[in-house]
Amino acid sequence: MGEPTQTKTVATGPAPGANMSGLASDIGDTVDKPCGTAALRPAAIFSHDMVLQRHRPIPVFGTGEPGRTVIVRVSQNGSAEPIKILSRTASGTAVSASDSVSAFTTVDDHGDWLVTLPALEAGGPYELTVSDRSGITLTYLRVFVGEVWLAGGQSNMELELRNSAGADAAVAASADPLLRFYNTPKTGVIDTDAEDHAIWQVSGPDTSGYMSAVAYYFARKLRAELGPDVPIGIVDCYIGGTSITSWMSRATLETSEAGRGYLARFDAAIAGKTEAQFEAETTAWKTKFDAWNDAIGKARAAEPDITWDTLNARYGECPWPPPVTPTSQYRPTGPYGTMIERVAPYGIAGFLWYQGEEDEAHCDSYRELLGRIIDEWRGLWNDATLPFLIVQLPQWIDKNTAAAGADPLHWPVIRNAQWDAARTVPHTFTITTIDCGEFDNIHPADKRTPGERLADCALHHVYGRDDIAVDGPAVASCTETAGTVTVRFDHADGLRFDGTVPGTYGEDGNDPSHRSAIDSGFEIAGEDGRFRSAEATIVADDTVTLQAADATRATAVRYAWRSWGPAPLFNGNGLPAAPFRVTVR
Repeated sequence: MGEPTQTKTVATGPAPGANMSGLASDIGDTVDKPCGTAALRPAAIFSHDMVLQRHRPIPVFGTGEPGRTVIVRVSQNGSAEPIKILSRTASGTAVSASDSVSAFTTVDDHGDWLVTLPALEAGGPYELTVSDRSGITLTYLRVFVGEVWLAGGQSNMELELRNSAGADAAVAASADPLLRFYNTPKTGVIDTDAEDHAIWQVSGPDTSGYMSAVAYYFARKLRAELGPDVPIGIVDCYIGGTSITSWMSRATLETSEAGRGYLARFDAAIAGKTEAQFEAETTAWKTKFDAWNDAIGKARAAEPDITWDTLNARYGECPWPPPVTPTSQYRPTGPYGTMIERVAPYGIAGFLWYQGEEDEAHCDSYRELLGRIIDEWRGLWNDATLPFLIVQLPQWIDKNTAAAGADPLHWPVIRNAQWDAARTVPHTFTITTIDCGEFDNIHPADKRTPGERLADCALHHVYGRDDIAVDGPAVASCTETAGTVTVRFDHADGLRFDGTVPGTYGEDGNDPSHRSAIDSGFEIAGEDGRFRSAEATIVADDTVTLQAADATRATAVRYAWRSWGPAPLFNGNGLPAAPFRVTVR
């Protein structure tokens, strides 16, 4: 049977309970966030308890009256630890100690300002002040300098720690004064009231539940590995159900055929409708969605083991997608302008990206768009070398599609695009999660595995920890002799088979060296181009041989090339082989 070609639209939706959560509930005595006024207003991301990026010049920015002088100062303010200022010299980096560091600028004609402080070493707590020469002074307390990462994407990055596997124990043990996060308000239009409620929060049982679970596990591991005195900050910036094009500018989308297609479909969907129609459609949908989401949340809290089959039977399917409107947070370019541009260019070490589910219907264009978003985000931060870490999509298929044998094979294309970006775009890295996922649940609860693999990826590639393994078995060569295909792998020490699909790994009765054709995940294509399942045997430390029934001369091999299917190949570090498709030489 050839590859299916039908288009299938998936309702990915927001992660349960994540919409606009994690913001402070009050302004005033509870939050006490220095927001400023139209005369001088720092960007919303600046608040008490923030983490500033170490080892790089520190941008502080906002808006104000043109011509006004803006002075930014970081000071000890009673801290026993001096501020360590880094400077480049002919012989390397010099470190000097001071009780303060400052810089100033003038608000430009457009009402924008940006002050750049010198690079600092990790430390704190410090005090950051933003002032002018007319008596305005905004003071931010308990400021630390450390490592900051932006976590972006859609619902599987959005899924919060409180809704992930092992949530109760993880939240209870989450107290860490040097792990902090900022939840960027999820909006389709700029909402300054929501931004005024957005604050940096210190990880603990009362706060961490509203943090991205993937980002939390990433940050927790960095805290453990980078040293006890290195603070970690996470900028949570995601919305469930968003396309990759939601996080890009119109100008960038218009430069590619793929982007223009998304824009044309959006423009056609809103053509001819009035503002009143958009408002009525949005209100009706939001009322229905909020009621559904509330019912689901209460049911899961009351019955932690309840299945989605039961939930769907009781409350119906998730009301998705929302109506298409000019102000929707799900529209192309929407959160790019209301979230990404609102936090850029806050100092960061790099990006974490977990997205792609929403774009499966247009999977063939994903690789082009992925390259463009990497370029655009790096451009916003004025740094073409900022690391971009990608979570390759895990396994998933809905049960009706599986029962009908109608896998459209879109997710393998998305996964391949994500893997190719790591091979071809500098300073871009992809982690494999093909051993993760849940059948018929597009929001798998295990977020510790992808979070910690992202941390290992950063530790290895960004922080120089060569002792941390990050690579699963990777194809080095693929040849055929007398009807047998031989695949040799790099990073193959301890090569073995384990289980078949997520949920079966580590089970008793596992044969570590052989898999039948139905369970191997390997397929061979003959000269007719049709792929046939192949029997697989590990015959050496780095080699697997394949044989498929009734195959003519082999032309290609692929592995784990299904939305949901066998993926049993691992190395001795417990890292899975990534899905691949290669030509037989």
